[in-house]
Amino acid sequence: LNVSIGDHAGIGINSRIHGAVTIGDNVMMGPECVIHTTDHRFDRLDVPMCQQGFGEENPVTIGSDVWLGDRVVILKGVKIGNGAVIGACSVVTKDIPDWSIAVGRPAKVVKTFPKREGNENQEG
Repeated sequence: LNVSIGDHAGIGINSRIHGAVTIGDNVMMGPECVIHTTDHRFDRLDVPMCQQGFGEENPVTIGSDVWLGDRVVILKGVKIGNGAVIGACSVVTKDIPDWSIAVGRPAKVVKTFPKREGNENQEG
């Protein structure tokens, strides 16, 4: 397991991280979040899916000052930008830009807001 966690960041109770994940500073994560960095293989018809193993790992990156609500699921290769908010029970299948609020299954951006004042080092 290759997980990097920034300062003042936490992993929610009963959350699970499967694979290489980078979590920035000041990240809030609700309970029961799940982060996947690979998928089961199912391309062969001559072998049961449960015996095909996993595909290549594709790491997940979570920026700084991010809030993941309860039971958020993040799929392989996703980058969640700085200052993003992901609503409870959302399934994140694609990158979420900096300073955006995303909700739903699959998660879609519903609002983007300007950088917060006092954070000169923020990107976006």
